[in-house]
This record gives sequence, C-alpha cells and structure tokens, in this order.
Amino acid sequence: MSAQITQFGCFCRSIGWLVMIAPKVADGGGEVLETKSGMDALSEIVDRSVGLYGVAPTCHLSALARMDGYRRAFLDRALEDDRSLARVRAMRGSVYTFPHGLLEVALAATRRQNQSLSSTYRRQVAGELPRMAPLVEVALAAGPLSAAQLRKRVDPDQRIGRYFGALLAMMAGEYRIVRAVTSGGWRSNLLTYARWSDWLPQVDPYAIEEGKARRWLAERYLTAYGPASFADLRWWAGWTVAETRAASENLDWNQEGSMRLLDKLRLLPVWDVLMVAYRERDHLLDPDHHPYVYDRFGNATSVVLDGGRVVGVWDLGRPDRTLTIKVAPLGSWNPSRWEAVEEEAGRIGVMIGADLVTVKRVSEPVDLVAAPRNRFLSPLKSA
Repeated sequence: MSAQITQFGCFCRSIGWLVMIAPKVADGGGEVLETKSGMDALSEIVDRSVGLYGVAPTCHLSALARMDGYRRAFLDRALEDDRSLARVRAMRGSVYTFPHGLLEVALAATRRQNQSLSSTYRRQVAGELPRMAPLVEVALAAGPLSAAQLRKRVDPDQRIGRYFGALLAMMAGEYRIVRAVTSGGWRSNLLTYARWSDWLPQVDPYAIEEGKARRWLAERYLTAYGPASFADLRWWAGWTVAETRAASENLDWNQEGSMRLLDKLRLLPVWDVLMVAYRERDHLLDPDHHPYVYDRFGNATSVVLDGGRVVGVWDLGRPDRTLTIKVAPLGSWNPSRWEAVEEEAGRIGVMIGADLVTVKRVSEPVDLVAAPRNRFLSPLKSA
C-alpha cells in the first residue's frame, strides 16, 4: 500500500501566536497497528471514566482531552468494526459509551429509570406499537438502517408521524435495537440502528441483578471520581434516595479517584463526564462562576480546565477547515495559560483535519442561568 497521510497539518493563530503542526506519514500496515493500539487505549480510558458521553461531538472531544494522539477512527472503529464499545442510555437517561466489561453493569444499574423513560415513549406510540415494532426488527434483519430509512420501510404513510423517533427510543430502551454507528461527519448524530441480538449478541442486559449492579457502579464511580458525596452519586447516577443509600452503604467517600484530575490544561466539551459527575461543585469552580458553567437545569457547558479547576469557557465554531474557537477566561490569565489553550486548540485542529485554527479571545462569558434554554451548547455564540 502506498504511503498516506494519517494526521493533518494544522495552522493555529491567536494574537501574535502561530504554530504549524507537521503532518505525519505512515505506511498502511503501521496505520492499522496504530489504530488497534489506539482503540485499546481508548477502551481503557472509557472504562476508567465509567463511560464517556456518547453524543457527538462530545464523545470525540472528551476522548481527546484524556488521550494524547487520539484520532476519530479509534472511536468509530471501536463502535463499528470490533464493537468493543457500545452506545446506550444509562445514567440519568443520557446516552453513554461503554466497553463491554462495564456495559451489563451500567444497563442493569440504570434499568429502572430507563424503562420508565421507555414507558413514556410507549404511551406515545401505544396504538401502533404491536404492529410497527416487529416490522422494525424485520427491516433490520439485513443490517443497520437510519431512522429515515426505517421510517420509509415501516411507516411510509407516517401513521405515527413525529412519534416514529419515540418508537425507536422505546425499542432501544427495551434492548430490542441498539444505536449502531453515525454518518455525516464527526459532529453528526445521524444514527443507524441494528437489532440488539445481531449487533451485541454476547451482551445480556438482564444478566446482573439491579441492586448488585448499582453497588458495583457506585464502587466504580468512587474509584473514578472520589472524593464525592451521597448527593454527588445520586445526581450522577439518577437513582432514588433509597437506591443510592443501598448502593453506597459502607463505601469510602474519601477515596481518591483516578479520573478526578486531568494532568494538563484541557478543553472539555459540553456534558463532559467530569463536569456532570458532581452535584456539589465547589472543588471544580468558584461558586461565583457557577452561572457561567451550568445552566438552570444542571447542563454543563464547554470549559477550560487547568489544575482540576474551571478557569474559563469556550465555544467550538465552524467550519472545520478554518476553525474558530472562542475562549472567555473566568478571572485573569497569564500568557502561559493562553499558550496552553492555543496548543489545545491546535490538537483539536489536528483531530478534525483543520487547515487553520483561530483562537478568539472573548472578554465576557454568558450567564447561562438567565440565558435561553440550550444556550450552554454554544455559550459564546454571539461574541
């Protein structure tokens, strides 16, 4: 196989600061080995983090923040080719990515809340469910299909209309189908679906008793994110008070978690797993900065993390080829911190294949508590 580019050059600029990241060339065999090694390293990081948020682009940016040399192919191929990772609803009903060793635990530990969510979807499509759900499974017998492709085959007359997505969500919540892969680029959440029995035949969602699974998940949470509190665990997992109490009896709340601190300044994306791991957040940020980081629903925006503390917020712009990343500091910054931010912006540029990355300095962050809903997804959009 001829030599090929496996990493892109990226030109990053800010006020008076420029860097060129040289492309790396590898032969085809070397690329395969590098990808396999990268997939193994990524699976270990996802396992130690007790899952990474599964929605794009957060999934890629969270992985990049924890793994030097991360490439999008590592996650894409782990999800699609060897299926060592899977994307499912788990804590608080959110979509997470888990390795197989943790998947059955997470599914069992969050079964009650996700089946409750599934029941909501079931009520929306109750009249058509007995007819349409088996048709979806038949349509997927030949392989994964997108929601649009399934709708065309199963509901061409749109008898359930906008609730077709609810039908798929209900079936995923009952482990009849699974979110397989995405199409449309690294920011895309255009999913294809597969039959659970075809895609994850070795994973039994009912293999572990729920109480035992909650206990195991609580132990893993503290191993990753301790010290933490009862309120933190309950918030993170989405459990009831009784479920949290039973799962956490006699646990050591003060143990030091391995994923609590990142060793360098990092740009963490919205919904990063570290930022949603706690209900009590004073160790992460100054209380006065809370409205700039969390909205009134508890959603975490994209942040600059340095020394384990939130020191700013940032915004991922478009287009990818000439990427602009806006950054608003929380407090005063010295030049070395700006240089570290620019280096991190350059790493994002390399990952997505940007030709040019511009870091734009913004003086004032946005109060997300007072802002319209979902502003946390792009906190500096109008700056």
